[in-house]
Order: sequence, then C-alpha cells, then structure tokens
Amino acid sequence: MKSLFQQSFDWTLKWSKSRYCVLALFVFLFSDASIFPLPTTIIFITISLLYPLRSKFNAIIATIAMVSGALAGYGIGHYLWLSSEGGYTAIAQYFFNHIPGFTIDLYHDAQALYSKWSFGILFAAIVLPIPYQFYSISAGAFDANFAMFGFSTLLFQGMRFFGLAYLVIRFGEKVKTMFQKNLRIIAFLAITLLVIYIVIIKVLQ
Repeated sequence: MKSLFQQSFDWTLKWSKSRYCVLALFVFLFSDASIFPLPTTIIFITISLLYPLRSKFNAIIATIAMVSGALAGYGIGHYLWLSSEGGYTAIAQYFFNHIPGFTIDLYHDAQALYSKWSFGILFAAIVLPIPYQFYSISAGAFDANFAMFGFSTLLFQGMRFFGLAYLVIRFGEKVKTMFQKNLRIIAFLAITLLVIYIVIIKVLQ
C-alpha cells in the first residue's frame, strides 16, 4: 500500500505532463504553502524540464502561488487556529490528525524557532523537509508581522524558484538527480547560510 505522500507525488507527476501543468503548478504550490504538503521542488523541476524555455515563467507562477498560499495559511493560523479560550479549534485538530508531518510537537517548536531566528527561518524552509504550511500557519497563530512574513516568503521563495529555473536551463535533467541525491548537503548549506544571515542581522542591529 502506497503512503499518502507517495500517492500525492504520483498524482502530481501525472498532472505535470498535462496541458494544464501551469495551472496544476499553481494549485499544488498554493496547497503546499497552506493546507497540504507536496514535493514542490521536484514538481517544479519536472514541469520545467518538460518546457525548459518557460522555466522563468514557471518561477513567477510558483513564487506567486507560494506567497498566496502562505498568506492563506497565515490567515488560517491567525483566525481559525485557536478558540477564544485558547484551545485548539476543530480545524487545528484536523491538521494535527490528518496532515502528514504537521504534529503538535512541531507546532510547539515553531514558537522557539521564530523567537530565535525570526523570519530568517523561512530561508531554511527552502530545503528543509518540513511542510511550508507549518511556517505559514504558525506565523499566523503567533501573530507574527504579516507584512514581513509576506515579504520574506516572496524573497526566499523567489530565490528558490528562480535559482531552480536557472539550474534547469543550465543543466537540464541532471538537476532532478542532483537534488534527489544531495538533499542533505543542500540542507546543510542552507542552514549555514541561515546562520550567517542571522549573525549579520545581529551585528547590524
């Protein structure tokens, strides 16, 4: 029996080969940033490999989709996550019980992450295997600055997808293999850059 994640992955790959692949790209990335985790990096690379010359256009669509989904996730966290008594709503319980990777422990860890790294944590989210709606919903629930959250998502996700678009144009099919085999190294480099970013911010303050 395939896992829910694998079923979702197979489904998205089928859509990536259809004539509605750009619309599918928007829907998948919007969903990943707001309600359901999907392998967005591989989806983006797969669609872009089918039409390499449209990679930059795909990067625009992907960035808009991630920002839109992230803001929707922020709204879920801000308005629908906690009851007036401070307990979890039915929507929050649904996420904890049915969304892969979205656990109560991970949610509790989010507050410490935002407190320590501020919006710099969204840079690490480019490669870390944590669903992006974890960041967006948590930001809303913790009442993080809405404008800064939106800007950070736009900046870091834009860097991610335009960087991927360049790699697709430059290296073609090798990009997918590179990401699948070297994800740990890429994650390590992202964390290193995040630490450098935080140090610079602290020095400038």
